[in-house]
Amino acid sequence: MNTKQIVLASRPKGMATVDNFRLENIELPGRAYSQCCLQGVC
Repeated sequence: MNTKQIVLASRPKGMATVDNFRLENIELPGRAYSQCCLQGVC
């Protein structure tokens, strides 16, 4: 399963801006037999 995460790309000098962050695609590990997957509703 793939998901996206927002990571800090650079340390802000003063107030943080969009340039200080980047979006990464990551692969989540599979679930074990006793685990379940939950999805938030926005």
